[in-house]
Amino acid sequence: MRPAQGMSLAGPGHPFPWIVELRRRGIDARFALLEIAVLPEPPARIAEALQLTSGQSVALRHLSLAFDGEPAALIKVFFPHDIVAGTPITGRRLIRGGIPSLLTRLGHATLRCVDTVTAQVPTPEQNTLLRLPAAVPLLRTFRVGHNSGDRPVIVTDAVEAAHLFELQYEFSPTPSR
Repeated sequence: MRPAQGMSLAGPGHPFPWIVELRRRGIDARFALLEIAVLPEPPARIAEALQLTSGQSVALRHLSLAFDGEPAALIKVFFPHDIVAGTPITGRRLIRGGIPSLLTRLGHATLRCVDTVTAQVPTPEQNTLLRLPAAVPLLRTFRVGHNSGDRPVIVTDAVEAAHLFELQYEFSPTPSR
């Protein structure tokens, strides 16, 4: 998995490019909605990442991802409620083309992301939901996406079964001065 692919854009009416790429490689990748909610008091880490002030709510989309029918990841996606209220993000359906494409259409294209990736021991609930083999850790990817004004507009907090994921990052070093 290349993390940038998770922010790929799809044309109107087209499927999410990341899923299309996996299917081309013979992996049947599918999302399922677990929960849609508006949280009047978001978790502290989410409020901080989205630079919210007291009293600002967030929209939450909680999804599961399966590869070939096997649970692979649990994903919570948070948005400042003021930019997504009344949009498909707060609706009870999957978003054709993916969330990044919809955010772009809403005027909040994600132009910069910061990922924090850690390994962790799964909680009993995560272990059950992901049906993990014994002693398999999780990768946790905490991503903050910023729009053109450098406003944080999306936070993704995903736990992934480590034995099913390999992360590949590409970057260009900044020249020294």
